[in-house]
Amino acid sequence: MITAAQLRDFAFFLSNTSRWELEKAGIIAPGPSGDTAWKRFNNDFDVFVIKLSAAKLKALADMIAGYLQVSEYSREQAAAAARKVA
Repeated sequence: MITAAQLRDFAFFLSNTSRWELEKAGIIAPGPSGDTAWKRFNNDFDVFVIKLSAAKLKALADMIAGYLQVSEYSREQAAAAARKVA
């Protein structure tokens, strides 16, 4: 089950992920050959995901999971800091 915070974090992932990060992860091709995939990532994410190979889909899932873990950790750290201040 996805939480509201995870859904918001996923939206941040979509808006903050750079083309370079997707290229580095091997999800899209670098240079002009990756232009269509980059455009689809930004404008038609569901189709982007459906068209990925199994290996690229796993790489994207791992990238998203890592982003969500970091976001959760950041929220926990912020809450701990707030408790110390209070």
